[in-house]
Amino acid sequence: MKKGLTVFAAVLLVAALVPQPAAAKVTFNLGVKAGVSLSNISWSDDDGQEKSIIRPTFGVLGAVHLSPMFAVQAELNYVTVGEWWEDTESVDVWKIVENFGYLQIPVLLKVRLMPESKVAPFLSAGPFLGILLSAHEKEYLNGELTDDFEWKSYFKSTDFGAAFGGGAEFMVSKLKVFVDLRFNMGLTNVYTYLTKYSMKTRALVLTGGILF
Repeated sequence: MKKGLTVFAAVLLVAALVPQPAAAKVTFNLGVKAGVSLSNISWSDDDGQEKSIIRPTFGVLGAVHLSPMFAVQAELNYVTVGEWWEDTESVDVWKIVENFGYLQIPVLLKVRLMPESKVAPFLSAGPFLGILLSAHEKEYLNGELTDDFEWKSYFKSTDFGAAFGGGAEFMVSKLKVFVDLRFNMGLTNVYTYLTKYSMKTRALVLTGGILF
C-alpha cells in the first residue's frame, strides 16, 4: 500500500511540474455528489471474519480550476464506515453491525489527463479531515434488532487520512457531469477507550455528481 501511494503521489507531482500557459484563466465551480461507500474498518484484533458494509454517501464541493489541467477541490461529504460479523456457533444467530458516521473534509489536487477531450479522465489525491458525528454498535438476534449501543465517547472526535483515486468528467447538455472512485484511508488510531486496541477507517467510495 505504501509503495502504491508513493507512485501515485509521484505521478501527481510530475504532472504538477508540467509548465502551464501564463495566461491560463482561473475558474470556479460548485457541485453536488452522491453515491455509495464500501467500507471495512481496521481493528487491531480483527480475525478476518468481518465483512464490509455498503452505505449511501453524499456531499457538496467547490473546485478552483487553476488551468485546464489542474484544479484544487475542497468537499464536505457525509460518509459512513463500518463492518459486520455473525456468531453462528449457537442455535441462535447473532449479528453485530458497527457504524460510524463522519463529516469528511478532503482537499484534493485534481489532474485532468486529457483536458481538451469530451471525456476527461482525472486523478486526484490529498488529505482529509473527518469529524465524527455518530458511532453505533447494533446487535441483531435471528434478524431482529435487540440493542443499539451508542459509543461515540469511546472514539476521537476527529480522524485524519489520505484520499486518492480517479474518475472522468464529461458534458451532458450544458452541465458538466462526473464520476469518481476514491479510496479513503484513515491514518490515525481513532479508538481511545482501551489502549491495547486500535481502529482505523477504510472506505472505497463511488460517487457521481454535477458541476455548476
